[in-house]
Amino acid sequence: MIQKRKLFTITLFLISLHSTLLGIFIFIMPNFFHNLFFSAQAENIFFVRQAGLFLFLLGIFYGFPLINLDKFSKITGVTIFTKICAVLFLFTNAGLTPSPLIIYLTGFVDGCMATALLTTYVMFQRENIPPAVPERGDV
Repeated sequence: MIQKRKLFTITLFLISLHSTLLGIFIFIMPNFFHNLFFSAQAENIFFVRQAGLFLFLLGIFYGFPLINLDKFSKITGVTIFTKICAVLFLFTNAGLTPSPLIIYLTGFVDGCMATALLTTYVMFQRENIPPAVPERGDV
């Protein structure tokens, strides 16, 4: 059976990689991205590229705990929170886009990532709970 620490590490790495690479893709090819997902040319690529840069930076932040899981794993709570916020934003604003179906799909995928990360994070934390220190009279 796969170790819970390894499962959490892989999940966190893949989510970090996804956001980082998607951010680079959006930043480098904003018109292609916008046309691919919205079937429309972006009127102003400034905000599209800004979103790409922001997503790239989030991806780097998501991966930060991988430097030392024991020391930085609690930062993962912020990652889970941002994924939940992304899901709420995508579902409540999909109707404002020319292609709401792709936005709902993106929200669903982000929700799956948040669920997978929360699940593996909790498993990792439970596996790493230090043993209780016995009370003075219990020895």
